[in-house]
Amino acid sequence: MEIASKVLSLLLYSYILLLPILPSKFNIGGIPLNGDIILALIILVYLLMVVIISDYRKRFFKGLKGFFSNYLDLFIFALIAVMVLSISYSTDKKIAIGETARFGTYIALYFIIKYELNEKRILDNILKLYIIIGTIINIIGIIEYFKGVGYIQQSEHGVMVRIFSTLENSNNLGAFMVIYIFPLIMLALREKDKRKKTIYFLLSLLPLVNIVLSFSRNAWVGLVIGCVILALTYNWRIILGLFGLGGVSLFIPQVWNRVREITDVSQNLSRIKLWDIALMMIKDHPIKGVGNGNYRALYEKYRILYKNKIEYYPGQNFHPHNIFIKIQTELGIFGTLAFLAMVLSIIYRLINFIKKSRDEFYKSFYKGFLASFVAFIIMNLIDNFFSAPKVIAFFWILIAVFEGNRYREEEVGVYY
Repeated sequence: MEIASKVLSLLLYSYILLLPILPSKFNIGGIPLNGDIILALIILVYLLMVVIISDYRKRFFKGLKGFFSNYLDLFIFALIAVMVLSISYSTDKKIAIGETARFGTYIALYFIIKYELNEKRILDNILKLYIIIGTIINIIGIIEYFKGVGYIQQSEHGVMVRIFSTLENSNNLGAFMVIYIFPLIMLALREKDKRKKTIYFLLSLLPLVNIVLSFSRNAWVGLVIGCVILALTYNWRIILGLFGLGGVSLFIPQVWNRVREITDVSQNLSRIKLWDIALMMIKDHPIKGVGNGNYRALYEKYRILYKNKIEYYPGQNFHPHNIFIKIQTELGIFGTLAFLAMVLSIIYRLINFIKKSRDEFYKSFYKGFLASFVAFIIMNLIDNFFSAPKVIAFFWILIAVFEGNRYREEEVGVYY
């Protein structure tokens, strides 16, 4: 059984390290090798262990009992249930099945970490590897900038090179770093050992640089929101630091030009048109929605129907660029209620965990993650990073770690 646990945990560690590094379409000799394959392997190995090993089977059923008696997990299950039901009335059932299955795999990973791989040693390793891989991504991003590698974006204000490191998209890089930066800031602020404090401080500067060089307006807004949350919950001087660094960065012409574009309506017309189409779908399907992922399946129909108002032609695999509008459009009122309840439950449980935890590392890390979480959710008002595998996987992993810690502590009756 010990060998089985090592295999499963090593697969999880591999997933954390390789998911953000490997290209999404990477393959060797025609055989796909990417994060999705590793995640599927984790789930398959776990299920085999449940079938073969009695101790795993006992913990699995105990985990199921815990899953269906925990209000957060019940809201997650409710969201999955609505997704599954929506397949029956979706115009494009293939898309609905695909999106439901993808969300289901993240929840399976959440379940495995929370109810099986919840030993403190494993949870500690997950967070350490997360910090390591984030640092690697940051360094690659900075190297890209100096090599002039990235997405070339032109506007009336000039040309800019937007780095994306290994995240394949500048906005994804910005979102990943907004989640990543605040736990590091809190570790730097709360650490008493001078050497470690310096290391955390230097490591927290790397994602800040990447957020700036991604030129993602959404990430810049998320950075400000996260700093405000930390200022309110920890120390108001953080705001002064933000304004100081922000003021200096405005002297960089490309940064100043990008800031000016935040309120430029012409830069946001594509999103507004996507929202217009979504609102039309919501009006026609307010209760059930159009089916999971089926916004893009019905987009052309609505664009033609309202051609005098809509003249935007998005690429493939697009979405409404707002997670709340997407859910209401595709899953209806019951999906929206389940999602809102899930988000509020995570915030409540995070706060409760921070108050009760006696482990200073976890307390500091998750105080920062609370700011990251709120900033990330607000960022999803003008985008949808729940559809970005290299971002959302870590979102669920970090939630699973603190939930696994809580579950373990409740089981043994000791708070670490």
